[in-house]
Amino acid sequence: MDANYAQELLRKLVAIPSVNPGFTHAPADTVGEEQMAEFLLRWAEDNGIFAQRFEVAKGRPCILLETGSKDGAALLLSAHMDTVWTEMEQPFTLQEKGNYLCGLGAVDDKGSLVSALCALRVLNQINISLRFLVLATCDEEFGMQGIRHMIPEHIRPDGVIISEATNLKIVTAHKGCNRLVIQTKGKRVHSSLVPAGENAIYKAAELATALKAYSAELLCDHRHPLLGSNTLNVGVIQGGTQANVVPDNCTITLDFRSLPGETPESIRAHVHKALANCEADYDIIEEDYDARALDTAPDIPMVRYLQKILSASGLDAEPHGAPYTTEAFRPAEFGIPTIVFGPGDVAVAHAINERIAKEQLLQASELLIRLVTSRNWQKSDFMTESK
Repeated sequence: MDANYAQELLRKLVAIPSVNPGFTHAPADTVGEEQMAEFLLRWAEDNGIFAQRFEVAKGRPCILLETGSKDGAALLLSAHMDTVWTEMEQPFTLQEKGNYLCGLGAVDDKGSLVSALCALRVLNQINISLRFLVLATCDEEFGMQGIRHMIPEHIRPDGVIISEATNLKIVTAHKGCNRLVIQTKGKRVHSSLVPAGENAIYKAAELATALKAYSAELLCDHRHPLLGSNTLNVGVIQGGTQANVVPDNCTITLDFRSLPGETPESIRAHVHKALANCEADYDIIEEDYDARALDTAPDIPMVRYLQKILSASGLDAEPHGAPYTTEAFRPAEFGIPTIVFGPGDVAVAHAINERIAKEQLLQASELLIRLVTSRNWQKSDFMTESK
């Protein structure tokens, strides 16, 4: 592998603004994945790699690149093109600081995309038994509409690796994420007439206090060996218009990080249980971001093969859990064996000091190449032992 090529490719990708439009405070000329998609199509053409564009929404495409056997078992590696918006200085200039490359998207998720592309470039020059696909998705940072659009309508691979920052550790389980908006209503009056009104913020405060207590209960219920417990967080409270008016409306936005097996219905049940003893009346008026938890069997052949390669390289080969959510929920939802694996440390994602280790950028590509070329892959290599 050519370290200089990988670093130069990352420099080019970081230089392309691709902030998710959901970050409404980002400069208008920095949002959207269109420029990234155009670059990837040109890159594929320059390297003789077959690529397709899929329009998810206007100016918001996914790009699918592939090589290998058309009739072989299909392994999909997915990395997202969009980034968050942060207030870092010179976010679109990749800077070298010691053993690290720093810039917006360097670790989340353009470093992973570079590792995938570099592996694809090498694999395209040799005969492989797999149909090896790289998917560059849009909208991971908000609604995950890219992966929802692609799987299973446009591609249904036999196995999936979601390439996110795991420090080159195998993640077989991660939490899901659901967000709910809870509304309280009151009676609006002038603040000089407080007894005649009903304060919706006070009602919401009672609910928030109950949710805090329930959150502490959840933390004691360690039901999953890799993920521990469900968690919840009250992240936003909005209510009132001005200090001299008793507010008649208030909303709480709740983020629920769920264990495998939880559903939108069971999460609503958690909320109702948490608020059962509250005097305040409320309504759940909005639910979004339904991303289920991941819980892939760690004994499937695909995982075991990757474990052997990591062990031979002196790396951690144990299956791990992650408290965050990734695009892995989507293929797993359709029964496709899925893991999360990629270069970089998620602790510096979304941070003003976002960075990726040079060594891991290169290692990730090399490990992927070794995985793909390690055997004559069959569809059975992606099945659980019970199948």
